[in-house]
Amino acid sequence: MSSRKSSRGSSRSSGSNSTRISRKSSNNKDDFHAEIYSTDSSGNKKFRDITKQVVIIAFVISVIVQGSVLYYLYNLEDADCNCIRDWRHNFCKAYALFVLGVGVILIAFQHLNKGLMILYHITGLINVYAFFTYIGDLNATKCVCAVNKQSNLNTVMRIYRWILLFAGISVAMQLLALLGIGGSSKISASR
Repeated sequence: MSSRKSSRGSSRSSGSNSTRISRKSSNNKDDFHAEIYSTDSSGNKKFRDITKQVVIIAFVISVIVQGSVLYYLYNLEDADCNCIRDWRHNFCKAYALFVLGVGVILIAFQHLNKGLMILYHITGLINVYAFFTYIGDLNATKCVCAVNKQSNLNTVMRIYRWILLFAGISVAMQLLALLGIGGSSKISASR
């Protein structure tokens, strides 16, 4: 008889444990959603953790892309290389370093002021022109250092210049929005 009681007691306790576990797991889901969709004093939803993760992922992608651009451009500076080296070459190099610096600031402070954002967008538009035309000219002149010695990276840069061109259109729209230009305007009829 004591064996029956012990088996019944253990089955009851295991049933209550499973109920506790299921309640606990549903509470964890609610806690998870509450954490993601936490609100501040004004009632605005904040996506703290997700935003940090997106910023970090964007920064890592930016480091890879800008690092590749810098590597490509530095390889064109060999003494043997007679490729075009004008202001576009130097600007693209400086812009890549600038983007990396802005990324570090963004990771450190989680915020960029409006002036830095406007500067970032304006230099981004200049970079679109400089990079697009510079890579095009390197390929048109069949620069040995760019086309032959770095053929795989050159192919990536040729593709990236088109991606950058389409991104430049987006940057132009963001810049106009930051400056308050464009958008809908109210027409008031006064009689």
